Amino acid sequence: MIQPGLRSALLLFAAVLTLVGTALVGPRPALAEDEPTPRYELHLSPTLGAETGARLVGSAVTGTGTGEERLFRPLGSGRGGIAARAARTLVWDAPMAWWFGVALHEGFGHGGRAREFSASPGVHLGSPWGGRDSYATFDLEGTSTEQQLYIYIGGTEANTFAAGFLERRAVEGVRLRPIDLLHLLSNRLVASDYILRTTPNPRTSPARFYAEYIGGGDVANYLGLLHQLHGTGTGITPTSTDATIEREYRRLRHQAFWNALDPGAWWALASAMRLAARGDDTAPVPLPRAGGFRFLPVLSNEWTPSGGEASLEWIMAPAVQAAGGFASSTAAPGATRRPRTFSFIARRGRGPSGAFGALGAAAEDLVPARRFLLGGAAEIWDDPRNGLGGGARVRARLTRGYLRGLYLDLGVKSQGYWVAQPATPGPYLALGLLSGD
Repeated sequence: MIQPGLRSALLLFAAVLTLVGTALVGPRPALAEDEPTPRYELHLSPTLGAETGARLVGSAVTGTGTGEERLFRPLGSGRGGIAARAARTLVWDAPMAWWFGVALHEGFGHGGRAREFSASPGVHLGSPWGGRDSYATFDLEGTSTEQQLYIYIGGTEANTFAAGFLERRAVEGVRLRPIDLLHLLSNRLVASDYILRTTPNPRTSPARFYAEYIGGGDVANYLGLLHQLHGTGTGITPTSTDATIEREYRRLRHQAFWNALDPGAWWALASAMRLAARGDDTAPVPLPRAGGFRFLPVLSNEWTPSGGEASLEWIMAPAVQAAGGFASSTAAPGATRRPRTFSFIARRGRGPSGAFGALGAAAEDLVPARRFLLGGAAEIWDDPRNGLGGGARVRARLTRGYLRGLYLDLGVKSQGYWVAQPATPGPYLALGLLSGD
C-alpha cells in the first residue's frame, strides 16, 4: 500500500507552491490558436493491468482538471484568483493527485497482476485525506514464488509506468493542468518514498523490518520473495535478516535517489507552481529544445524479478508538431508526418544472481498505412535467470472516420521482465480509444 508520507510530501510541495507562486505572477500570454488540448483515453486489456490503469486513471485526473479550470476561470489572474488556486492546490489537488495514484497502485497495479495469475484481488480505497487506509488483497494459494513477486511489485510498477506515460505526453505537448502535473509527480515519487522513508532498514532495525514484512509491506515482501526466488527461504526473521537482503536493500536505496532526481518530476512541480500562480490556462515551464525537437531525460527505477534496476530514458518530440498535440494527426493526407513522440531507454541492474540490463525504443504514429498510423515499442533484455530475450508491440490507430482514434495493440514477448507487460511469454493484445478534448 502507498504510505501517507507521500501525501505529506505533496502537501509540503503545495505549500511551497503557495508561497512562491505570488513571485511568479505576471501578465498571462495570449493563447495560441493551436493551443494544446487535454487527452482522454479508453484502454482495455484482458487483465486490466498497469498500462490500462495508467491510461484510464490519467483520463479521470484530466477530467477532474477540466472541471476545476471551468470552475476557477472566472476568478481571473488577480490576487483573489491566486489565493483561491493556492488553496485548491493545498486542500484538493495534492490529496486527490495522491489518491488517484493510490487507486492506480492498488486496483490496477497489485490488482492487475493478481488478475493475471487468478489470485482473486480485492481493493479497498480510503479517503484522499485519510491515513494508511487503502490496500489490496489477494489469494496467493497455488501461485508460485515468481508470481507472488510480480503481484507485490505490481503497485509500484503501475505508478512508475504512469509517470513515464505522463512525461511522454508532456513532451508531446498534451495539455496538463496542475492536478495532472501533481499526479505525475506523485507517481514518480512512490518508489523513492517506499525505500527512503517508509521501509525500515533491515540491518539496523530487523524487528521493524520483520513487522513490515508480516504486515504486507511491498518492499519487505519483495525482498523476501526475491531472496526465495534466487536462494532458499525469505531470509527475514524477527531478530535478523540475511546479508543478501541487506545488500539488495542498499541497492534499492541508491536507485531510489536516482529515481527522485528525475527531471520530469521536478519539471512537473515547477509547472504546477507556475499554473497555480498565473492561471490554469497558462503554458507550463518550457521544455529544452535541440535541433527542432523538444526533449526530456527521464530517470526511474524498477523492482524486477532479477533485482532492482535503474533506467535512463530519452524522450523527444518534434517541437512544431508537439504544439498542436493530438490535433496534428488530422493533417492533410499529403502532408509530411512526423512521430508524435519517440524515445530510447537503457536499463541496468544487479540482483542476487548477477547483473542484468535492457535496451529499448518506442515511437508513436511513426508510419502511415492508409487510414492508420502505426507505432510501437520494442525492448531486448539479458538477465541471469532467463538469458537473452525481448518483446515488441505494434499499435495501429485509425485516423479518419467515425471511429477515428480507435487503436489496436498487438504484442509478443519471450520469457523475461518487461515493465507493465504480461509476465508470461507469447502474444497479447489490447484495444483503446484516443481522443482530444
